[in-house]
Formats: sequence, C-alpha cells, structure tokens
Amino acid sequence: MKRALMILGVIFLGQTTIANAATDWTSYLKPMMSGCKHPNPTDKLPARYKASIVSTKVKVGSEDYDIVGYRGDKITTYSLKNATAFGQPLLKIEHLQGYEWAYLELYFKDTKFMALRPQFKLPKVNDVENEGFHIIQNNENGYKVDDGMWETNLKFDKKQKTIICS
Repeated sequence: MKRALMILGVIFLGQTTIANAATDWTSYLKPMMSGCKHPNPTDKLPARYKASIVSTKVKVGSEDYDIVGYRGDKITTYSLKNATAFGQPLLKIEHLQGYEWAYLELYFKDTKFMALRPQFKLPKVNDVENEGFHIIQNNENGYKVDDGMWETNLKFDKKQKTIICS
C-alpha cells in the first residue's frame, strides 16, 4: 500500500512539474549575445514560445512623430507568463520595427539579469559585414558600436530591468 501511494505521489509530482515548467526563450534570443543580433518575434515565432504569451499589444505610429515613433513604426509587446531567458524570469518582450531600424527589449522580473552583461559580446569588428565599425562605448551597462552610418546598441538598464538591442 505504501509503495502504491509513493508511486502515485511521484507521478503526481512529475505531472505538476511538467504543468508548471517555464517556457525558456534562451535559444530563440541567443543571437542577442553575439553582437546584438536579434530575432523579430513578430515574424514566424515558433509555436513553443507562444504558450507563454498571455497578451499582445500592437501600436503603430500614425503622425509624423507620435508616442510610438514615426509614422508606420510598429511596436509589438508580448506580456509573458511563466517564461525565462538566459536563466532569468522574463516578464515581457517588446519589438519595435521602424522604417530602417528595429529594437528588441526584454523586461525581467528583478535586477539579477545584470549578471548576464559579460556574456553579451560586441559585434566582431573585423567581420566583412561589420567593416568600418568602431567602438564608441563598452562598459557594464552595454555598448555602442558605429560604422559611420548605423549604430548597434546594447543597453542593460538596471532601473527599468531591461536589456535592449537596437
């Protein structure tokens, strides 16, 4: 009898663990760690990540410049439940798509995500696609790299509890 109860207990705990397992976004967001290359979650988001999205908001700029940005700029915000990224609780993902630029912003539960900064590397300045880039800033809060025409920015914001790649 005790053995049967123990087996049922193990089965029940196993199912509870599976039911409460967090959706880990790390593999999807990993390109951010290499030169701030970020995916566009509004374009063919894999189904396994959709389970953690509890709501989606979309704002589109309608004036020459408004709260969203310029006319046609589109901000998509996914509020998440039971999600993680890079081992940290993830609350929200925001993606802005502008005419010729974009950013991806990750919102974390607490400031523990700041420990991730050393894992986020600069773009490889000697890559052919990054020819002419030079480093403007590189510190514990992120970096800014410029090629004279475009900038790549990584910002760790402790106050807002966010990581932004643009």
